[in-house]
Amino acid sequence: MDYTSLLYEPVYAVLGVPAILTLCGGQPPLTLMAIDKTAGVVVGGGRFGSEVETIAPAAAVQATDLADIDLADLRNASLEMNGKLWTVRNHQMKPSPNGEGKGEIWLLLSEESE
Repeated sequence: MDYTSLLYEPVYAVLGVPAILTLCGGQPPLTLMAIDKTAGVVVGGGRFGSEVETIAPAAAVQATDLADIDLADLRNASLEMNGKLWTVRNHQMKPSPNGEGKGEIWLLLSEESE
């Protein structure tokens, strides 16, 4: 089953907003669709609940949109979305049943200071 065309593409077409991701190192900015989750998502919580969960602002992007970049380059990248500028402090993979490369990547954000 192709979850990208059946699930992710329709969701991003309806809920996605245009975003500009600027990686460190002088690479050209990427224009992509993101789902604004800056109200906060639950992150953490180890396999056995040994980690403390927290609410953090995030943006979800399709993994296929970032297939050509080294994910290590996401740290300290800038994300402009909904008129606000954010710094990517980390990322978290959210695989689909077809694997990580066909799922989502949550960009864990912090608000850029003026």
